[in-house]
Amino acid sequence: MIARLFFLISLVPVYAMAQQSDVPSGVYPWPAESFRGKNFSSILLSGSGHDLEFVEVSANVMAPRQKRTITVRENEEHLLLIISGSLSTTVNDSTYSLAKGSMAMIMPSGKYSISNKGTVSSSYHIMKYRSKLPIDQSRGKSAGGSFVKDWNKLTFKLAEKGGTRSYFDRPTAMAKRFEIHVTTLKEGFISHPAHTHEAEEIILVLQGNVNMLIGEKSYKAKAGDLLYVNSNVLHGLKNHGTVECSYYAIQWN
Repeated sequence: MIARLFFLISLVPVYAMAQQSDVPSGVYPWPAESFRGKNFSSILLSGSGHDLEFVEVSANVMAPRQKRTITVRENEEHLLLIISGSLSTTVNDSTYSLAKGSMAMIMPSGKYSISNKGTVSSSYHIMKYRSKLPIDQSRGKSAGGSFVKDWNKLTFKLAEKGGTRSYFDRPTAMAKRFEIHVTTLKEGFISHPAHTHEAEEIILVLQGNVNMLIGEKSYKAKAGDLLYVNSNVLHGLKNHGTVECSYYAIQWN
């Protein structure tokens, strides 16, 4: 009996460590735009999360007629999120022209390229992440593998407050469930009452201005800014601008 009790107690620190997150909840602003017209990359957020051993989000700008090719490590997944302009993206040997609001998810060991064939700079975020649980490549492949979602092909579901565009809700190699949608809110509306959930959440503002309660603090954010909400932290979002706002809402577990 004593030996069993000692065994159970010994698991507590391990479990607590597994759930530890060192990424603080709050706002991570888009960098100052002194780099306009030039290639640029800046890490906004980096650390561990409730379910992720590693998560990193970078803010990027690509000048016209520029290109970059990225190979995903075998123990990571990547999420490409376009914030402004348009980019040509090649995934799985297929090339797509993706406008603002489009995204691509690339599975472990995948390869993708990004190029700007336009005449103005485009901005985008790349989220790199690795699960605390073992990678399940077969789960990711059976759910569809790497893929893209074109903003112009998504269905907009109109609502009294604005509307939503659903991207996907499915397993990946790194997550039992990964879900992304974009919410559009009319001026002065809240998305829903302040609430909590176990899944961490990232909000990436596409347009407009928002005011977000996270824990006991209120944060203002504009297009390009990132808001991170840790597991079981109270949060709620309001459009405090004079026009509609739109933002990516990203959850995983």
